[in-house]
Amino acid sequence: MVSLKELLTQGLEGRDFTRTHKHSSSKARSRAAPNDSITLPIYICHDKKITDSSKKKIEKSIMRDGFSLYSSNRLGSISETLLCKSMEAPAIDEIAIRSVVSILSGYVGRYSKDDKFREMVRKICSSCLLRNGGMESGVCSNFEMGMKRVDRLIEERHGNERELRVKASRNSLGFLNMVISSLNSAKKSKNCVQSHLSACAHLYLAIVYKIEKNEKVSAKHVLQVFSDSPFFARTHLLPELWEHFFLPHLLHLKVWYNQELEFMSNDRKIKALSKLYNDHMNRGTLKFALYYEQQLNDGAKAPHVPLVPLPSQSIKRASRKSLDSSNNKNLYHAVFGPNLDQQLAEKIASVHDEHHETVKKSDYFQNLERNHLLSNELCKAIATISSSDILSECEIAIHVVTKAWLDVEGKTTIEVALSTPPVVEGMLEVLLASNDDEILELVISVLAEIAARSEAIRLMILNSDPQLQVFLKLLKSSSLFLKASILLYLSKPQAKQMISVEWLPLVLRVLEFGGSLQMLFSVRFAPHEAAFYLLDQLLKGFDEDRNLENCRHLIALGGLSLLLRRFESGEVEERKNSVSMISCCIRADGSCRNYLAENLNKAALLELVVHESNKNSDRCGLALLVELLCLSRRTRITKLLDELKERWNGSSIMNILLVDLHRARPEEQPLVSTILLKLDLMDDPLNCCSIFREEAIVTIITALNSQISREKTSENLARALLILGGRFSCTGEPCPEIWLLQQAGFKANSGDSSYSSRHVYDDLVQSYEEEEDLVNWQLKASTVFFNQGHKSLLSALSTSMTNSIPRLAKASLVTVSWMSRYLFVIRDEKLCSMAPSILVPSLIKYLNYDKDVEDRVLASYSLLNLIKYTECKHIFGLFDEEARDHLENLSLVTWTAEELISIVKSGSMHRYDTEQKNSDTQRSTRM
Repeated sequence: MVSLKELLTQGLEGRDFTRTHKHSSSKARSRAAPNDSITLPIYICHDKKITDSSKKKIEKSIMRDGFSLYSSNRLGSISETLLCKSMEAPAIDEIAIRSVVSILSGYVGRYSKDDKFREMVRKICSSCLLRNGGMESGVCSNFEMGMKRVDRLIEERHGNERELRVKASRNSLGFLNMVISSLNSAKKSKNCVQSHLSACAHLYLAIVYKIEKNEKVSAKHVLQVFSDSPFFARTHLLPELWEHFFLPHLLHLKVWYNQELEFMSNDRKIKALSKLYNDHMNRGTLKFALYYEQQLNDGAKAPHVPLVPLPSQSIKRASRKSLDSSNNKNLYHAVFGPNLDQQLAEKIASVHDEHHETVKKSDYFQNLERNHLLSNELCKAIATISSSDILSECEIAIHVVTKAWLDVEGKTTIEVALSTPPVVEGMLEVLLASNDDEILELVISVLAEIAARSEAIRLMILNSDPQLQVFLKLLKSSSLFLKASILLYLSKPQAKQMISVEWLPLVLRVLEFGGSLQMLFSVRFAPHEAAFYLLDQLLKGFDEDRNLENCRHLIALGGLSLLLRRFESGEVEERKNSVSMISCCIRADGSCRNYLAENLNKAALLELVVHESNKNSDRCGLALLVELLCLSRRTRITKLLDELKERWNGSSIMNILLVDLHRARPEEQPLVSTILLKLDLMDDPLNCCSIFREEAIVTIITALNSQISREKTSENLARALLILGGRFSCTGEPCPEIWLLQQAGFKANSGDSSYSSRHVYDDLVQSYEEEEDLVNWQLKASTVFFNQGHKSLLSALSTSMTNSIPRLAKASLVTVSWMSRYLFVIRDEKLCSMAPSILVPSLIKYLNYDKDVEDRVLASYSLLNLIKYTECKHIFGLFDEEARDHLENLSLVTWTAEELISIVKSGSMHRYDTEQKNSDTQRSTRM
């Protein structure tokens, strides 16, 4: 049996390991099934209606008391064999295509959002133009024009002129396609600079198609980047994407290179080695780019996974163990760093100190033979696992070790004998090389037993298999993937060990089928817990960009439906885990809120909210409920609120939330108040006897007046105020400010040019009925805020505008702006006359040049409404010469400033005409 790292470096693609050993014994066991395919997706995320009935049959047939059939009898009937075969999906299917498209197109989508990435791509591609490489001037000018058109398209992508955007997109495609056509016509004589330019052109085409939301074509062009110039693409243009997407397939080449490098001392040889390595890496990149391109072709047959062999030239290795140790060291340090070696050494020493026994690597076998507490047969079996290269011998030894483990009552001695790096690595090698499911299950079970007892074993497993190739193989098994997931969970891998795109579909399959308790000897565990741990690593353990990319990949694979099923059927901890993953998905793609609001079990969510309030634990359920209220359509929000009231008796949920409000931590209270107000305002807004409404408003006023608010409280209060504004983008971001600026006639290109890049309204076109619903909501909310918040709320908002953290100050300004549209609902004449005196001084401060132009426009808009609706002539004195100068300047970007100047100069107040006032009165009475 060859070493674990030899197998890793040779790759897993299509390899029958049992045939590579010339000395394999004739007693080697027959294999139950060929090695599982390493291609991407495997039977995950099926529709619940289709799978519920079949899953029960499969679990009943295959699982018996937590053990698979392989534990007791081999597949003894044709029907059982076919049943297991039916669980395996085709080598290529729609899920695989979607996942590849999601990753590739999602990555180039960064060009539209990430300024640093955009500048980096521009710089690299521009350098290709400078080098020229004998290209015609027309090619260079076309490419330069194409780049400029793409950048202009991005800058103007939020405009309302859809036809112009389509035309700009087509122009960009035209220039770039001309570049590629010209370069392709000279394909035979194409030099490296031309190849680089061709790769750049395909990258820009991918960006344009991503902007057009044609993700599949975008992904094809990304793959063409790596086909045209593999070295340039992987080392300069898109190195991060290559590392995440292609490198997992080619890791054995990198391992081989590092091993060879250790034996090199001559510069000339090192240079030759580097050239050989790069040639093979380039060819491998090209092969997999073409492989994935074939996958994306409609109606294409599933292509064979490319084989990328190691270079034939190699420095002769001294021995199997020296190869293993050097190989392990390189990979292990790459993942964990050198400090973990000391941690591992301390853990191993502590294990042996506990048992008063020192086992050193050099004399391990001698000590084992002298141990009179172990039988000779067992000692020989352990030695075989540690040192034999013959797979069949190791499989027989596994049986001996397993029998001894199960027979002995006190396991201390045998545990110490097995808890050493040579034995652990030997068992991992068996897992990688063997295709005998019975042997595999026995090894998994033994390793799970000792890993559950010892932290040192966990570290040994990760040291021996830092890239988790053994587990990738096992998770693709149709019979053992659940048990393998438990061993993987006990090993506690880190996110950076799971860089392959294969991980998400494999983990989702465990989540889908992992609800039943599994037994690995005495270890009893539910695999779905392992799935949640692994998902947590995949969605939270990388940098922000990679985390968001993985979340979008999960959504594309249908993972949300699995999480919702687990949320509905699981206990409290499982529900909390599901909500945690769902929240990550919302951050990555806010538009999934609509799917969640439609399909999430509302009763289960409310139960979680209640449980969290009783336990004073993390409020993930509350946070999700708040997120679900941020829907782009008011009609959907109303439907959700109706469902919340229907699931539980309406008064019951209000009482629960009121109790929750009193129990909540200060930073949580504004959000609870928001939910309470949203539910309460579904009823009569003129009802002055609502204790729920009163408590919610008092809580908001108290939070606004608090001068010692923690940052988290202020952030949540700002979010609560914006949510109460009632307007949201398609991605769920509160956007009342954008609508107000539109009402004020403000256009981004007439003022601060950065505005369009910081605010996205998603070209949301509201129907007349939808707009009416939104106006009615703000009318209801204003009625309650003015008539029950009174002077206290207005004073608190005014103070907050000038004295809070920027985000809360902005939210307070936005709230005052939309409330100022509905001053006519104030029933208290005294408050009507006081409102301008309270708000105007703070609003005038916002006219200053040191404020953002958007804030200045909102202040002007609010001041105009206050003056129009009230008859307080004394406020004209507050507009000094400086304030008038500010308004003059602001009149260039908003009509409100110009009208405000006219009113202030004339000293008279313009009233709305009779028709407008009648309209306002009718709308007020309609509530």
